[in-house]
Amino acid sequence: MADQARRPSSATANEYLIQLYLMLRERRPVVGARIAERIGVSAAAVSQALKRLEQRKLVVIDPDDGVRLSQRGTVQAEHTIRRHYLLERLLVDVLGFDWVDVDEEADKLEHSLSPRLEEHLFEQLGRPTTCPHGNPFPGSPDERRLLDAPRLTGAHAGERTEILRITEEAEENEELMRRLDQDHLVPGTRITVSSISDAEVVFRKDATGQEITLPTGYARYVRVDTNN
Repeated sequence: MADQARRPSSATANEYLIQLYLMLRERRPVVGARIAERIGVSAAAVSQALKRLEQRKLVVIDPDDGVRLSQRGTVQAEHTIRRHYLLERLLVDVLGFDWVDVDEEADKLEHSLSPRLEEHLFEQLGRPTTCPHGNPFPGSPDERRLLDAPRLTGAHAGERTEILRITEEAEENEELMRRLDQDHLVPGTRITVSSISDAEVVFRKDATGQEITLPTGYARYVRVDTNN
């Protein structure tokens, strides 16, 4: 959920809140350089933006605990993410839009969605709990289970499992997303792991028998259910 094009200041502030929220809910350390990379700005710009967000009481900057979202900042981030995921669902599930590029398109639309239309979409789409890539809506019943799901790289040879989600980080990698799309490796796909090495993960799709090889650098963005 990052758009490197120029945006109004409010949208840019919102993007910072989203990236902070996503890092924190994945239990990853908030690193300025990583935020800069994901949004497409300089490290100095991140530092200045965080100070402005603190002045607006959207984030709290603590010398010991680092950066965290305030309650107000959390609510704002969750609201935007919910709209973003709903739009992704509409574009992919109803309009048949490209699974690879939908993140960017939803970025462009999320700020113009009215609360009334948002609720209407939620009902018409069947009250979805994840985006098309399997990432959970904030507050959804399976949110923690999906977020804490192990990486495909942590599976074992001979293990049968199911793809649960493709992380938000992966959505920034067009080559990876196109590769997953080409092999139709979407949430719900059941696979059997053949082998795992430092270089690659080899597995078979249970439904078709197709054997697929993913570099470990890509496979680590695929989260799976090891309770199958």
